Amino acid sequence: MEFVRPLEPILIIDDVKQIRADLSQVLAGLGFDDIIECDNFDCAKPLLSEKSPNVIFLDVDLPNSESIEILESINNEHPYAHVVMCSGHNSFETVQNTWELGAKEFIAKPFNAQKVDAVMKRLELID
Repeated sequence: MEFVRPLEPILIIDDVKQIRADLSQVLAGLGFDDIIECDNFDCAKPLLSEKSPNVIFLDVDLPNSESIEILESINNEHPYAHVVMCSGHNSFETVQNTWELGAKEFIAKPFNAQKVDAVMKRLELID
């Protein structure tokens, strides 16, 4: 698969190592290779400036963090990054809240190649 707009590097922020590994594996299978993983926002902060990721997969339920504040921070400091909120709780309210706060996409866990591919294709179309 070829994407018209560069979507890499891709940053995954999730406290569960297996979730990060699964998403990385799916992305690699879709042809992406510049993938960075962090287990918390403190780890991710310097990478946001150093690597300038174009896509950020952000867990809604990070421990000891408010994903709302993280999303606002990313949107303010890195407005061109596409933030994809991730959650195992895909209620209408959760999805709606992430959109209202400026997330470009929402994806429900567990991940699979079809879901991730669809999200990445939609992100490619965003200016």
